[in-house]
Amino acid sequence: MDKTIFIGGHSAITINEEKKVVNAQFLPDDQDAFILEQSGITHGQMQMFRNGSMYYVACKPRRRANSTLLRKAAHGRLSATKDDAYQLTLKVFKREGLNVNETMRREAFELLDSVTL
Repeated sequence: MDKTIFIGGHSAITINEEKKVVNAQFLPDDQDAFILEQSGITHGQMQMFRNGSMYYVACKPRRRANSTLLRKAAHGRLSATKDDAYQLTLKVFKREGLNVNETMRREAFELLDSVTL
């Protein structure tokens, strides 16, 4: 359950059960009274209203990759995933003017040759 704390009538901060900020509002009477600074690396959306008040909502943290890089190539990579599998990713841009079939085939075999079973 979220809990909202009001600070001096100028700010309202909402925190969740894990003590993380979910929402922060800045409602100054005097627009020149507050200087807002970024603290830490926080991703979210901030909106400023015409009366000078600000509204901030934190985004959920980004999910990290579940794989470990085994080998890189010019146009791809070979990774080992956490669910005990291999993942091959290849990407060739059209603007490179390469033969896509030959390039992907060559790099796929180069990466797959490095896998030890």
